[in-house]
Amino acid sequence: MGVVLRSLLLCSFCFLIRGVPLLLYANRRDLRLVDAAHEKANATVVVGGLEDAAAVDYVYSQGLIYWSDVSEEAIKRTFFNQSGASAVQVVVPGLASPDGLACDWLGSKLYWTDSETNRIEVAELDGSLRKVLFWQDLDQPRAIALDPGRG
Repeated sequence: MGVVLRSLLLCSFCFLIRGVPLLLYANRRDLRLVDAAHEKANATVVVGGLEDAAAVDYVYSQGLIYWSDVSEEAIKRTFFNQSGASAVQVVVPGLASPDGLACDWLGSKLYWTDSETNRIEVAELDGSLRKVLFWQDLDQPRAIALDPGRG
């Protein structure tokens, strides 16, 4: 039970490539990918050398991995395919404490929480058209999840 719980806490998103379930998770200093179908599979570092990665999400149709970095106060992304990750881009700079993030792959939006400013914000996947959605009656929002299929 401890291993399952620990995996759930580390995991931010699970996705499929060619029918093989893969688990993508933030491990503070890097983003890792592991074959979820094999109990003793080794994790592969997809993006390394990070400061303090907190949350991660993946837009399968575009091959984009997004993550929040609390120490660098930004949301970043990289293109990922089977040959690996490409250069890292800062998508949303100037955040105070970006803890949670979620990608709406149908609406092409990026949502995130900032636990220091007590806000939930949204932008396009490229970081443009940034907007504060909620800022009242929030106390250190951390995680966020979406259901794009239901709007």
